Amino acid sequence: MHTFSYRSASPLAAVALSLGLMFSAPATSNDDPLVDVYKLPVWIDGVTRVCPWKSAAGQGYVRLVRTDRNGHHGLYLQWIRKGIAGATTQPTSTILVEELESDYLVRMEMPLAQLEPNACRLTALAESITTERRYQFDFVVKGPGDYTLSVTHMLEGGL
Repeated sequence: MHTFSYRSASPLAAVALSLGLMFSAPATSNDDPLVDVYKLPVWIDGVTRVCPWKSAAGQGYVRLVRTDRNGHHGLYLQWIRKGIAGATTQPTSTILVEELESDYLVRMEMPLAQLEPNACRLTALAESITTERRYQFDFVVKGPGDYTLSVTHMLEGGL
C-alpha cells in the first residue's frame, strides 16, 4: 500500500494528486459529494473549470487552481482529458505559473476566461502584497502544458 503525505510532497505533486483523485474517481451512491473536498490541502484557495481544449491526443477542459501561501496567490493550470468508452476523466498536465512564485507576489482575482478560435484567454487583476502596485495578467492557454503570460503594469499603489 502506498501512502502520500502533503507535507513531504512538492506543491505541484500535491495539487495534481489531490485534484486528480477528487475529480476523476466515480462517487458511489452512499458517498457525500463534499467528502473529497476536505481532502484538498488548506492552501488551495479556489478551483474552477474554464475553457475546453482539443488536440490530436484527446480533448477536455482547463482547470485553474488558485493557491494562497504566505499571503500571496499562486496559480496552477491543469489540463483535464475526458475519458472515452467508460474511461475516467484524468489530468494530463499540471503546471505551476512560475512567474507568480518569483516575479509577482500578488493577491489575484480568479482569472476570467474568454474562448478564442485557437486558445483560451484568461484575464485577472492583481495587486502586489508589498508595494500595492496593480497588474493585469493576460494568459493565453493552448494545449496541455502550453501557456504564455503578458503582464500590464497599472497605477502605482498607495494614496
